Amino acid sequence: MKKALTILIMIAMLAAIAFAGCTSGSGSAGGSATAAATQTATAAPVATGTETQTDSATITITDVAGRSVVVPDNPSKIAVSGSGSSRYFAWLGATDKMVAVDFQDSSLLKRKAETRPYMLANPQIKELQVLGASKGVVDPELLMKANPEVVFMSGVSDTIIQNANELTEKTGIPVVLFYSGDYVTSTAKVEESLRTIAKVLHKEQRAEDVIKYFADTRADLESRAAKADGTVKPTVYIGGVSYNGAHGFDGSDPTYYPFTVLSANNVAAGLGSTASTGYAAVSKEQIIGWDPEIIFVDLNTMEAAGGGGIYELQTDPSYRELTAVKTGKIYALNPHTSMGTNHETSMANAYYVGKVLYPDLFADIDPEAKADEIYTFVDGAPVFKTLKENMENLSYTQLKI
Repeated sequence: MKKALTILIMIAMLAAIAFAGCTSGSGSAGGSATAAATQTATAAPVATGTETQTDSATITITDVAGRSVVVPDNPSKIAVSGSGSSRYFAWLGATDKMVAVDFQDSSLLKRKAETRPYMLANPQIKELQVLGASKGVVDPELLMKANPEVVFMSGVSDTIIQNANELTEKTGIPVVLFYSGDYVTSTAKVEESLRTIAKVLHKEQRAEDVIKYFADTRADLESRAAKADGTVKPTVYIGGVSYNGAHGFDGSDPTYYPFTVLSANNVAAGLGSTASTGYAAVSKEQIIGWDPEIIFVDLNTMEAAGGGGIYELQTDPSYRELTAVKTGKIYALNPHTSMGTNHETSMANAYYVGKVLYPDLFADIDPEAKADEIYTFVDGAPVFKTLKENMENLSYTQLKI
């Protein structure tokens, strides 16, 4: 009996173990199937233009330097490095995501007067943490203190690429390079950068709206000016254009946006540009030889050493003999170059220049109101009045020389 009972107990135990094994195997198989399905759903990348969707949290972006960078999808905290680099983020309406900025976009940069419309419209940018002690410098410790999810850095040189790679190695924070330059001379590059940034920040529609606005504005200006074809156009010159700081009357721009879109007779058009922003230095002898009939002055020249272009026109005997000086046809424009090119100011200036050159074709335009329309759409606020005050109320006026 004892032997039989022992056998029965052993059989019962073996049956229990077998049943448990079947139950465990069934559960394990179900779990493996679920994991495999999840992995299949998330691991396979789907290419979309320059973006590759890898999972719900990150995307892979090909930046303007051709670097493949894995970044958070729609990050809430970003850092922006490079001269005037915050401009694009104001255009895209993404300044609320910024937690750290370049030295030149910070409160540490002291200026006589603010001329950047994106900064006038978004003064809170200056109060953000600075990334370094000078333009384009990113201190890893300061970056880590700000704790952004991604860094957007302007520039595509070998040095900048190396700096970006090293910064990621030191901090673990991804760096996306973008192009920040002149919309006139490098339209495609600027648009590519806007779209790349917008892809990361989920601002695609806003990027397309901005690009379309720029194109529509140019088309409007060109269509108005086209009606003046066949007429004798006066020669024009723009002096006092900035490049790496303020310049005197000899600072000009062969590809000056208002002159280009209005098909104006720019006496400096044949010069070679020495900068990405279109700047070119012109000799006094050349200006006198051209003797332009109408002169426009970039008001940032007032910050130049020696008083700048307006003072030169007032005091230099050679310039006093210019036709435009004798006839009083000298007009003041807002600075379009300040920490890079502020394209919204270029467009606003073009309407004022159009009003001067072709008054009948721009009879419906109030240049100051048009400027505020542009600034409001592009930067988020009507800042012309403040900008004019910063320019000693000379913006869009006929100067008395």
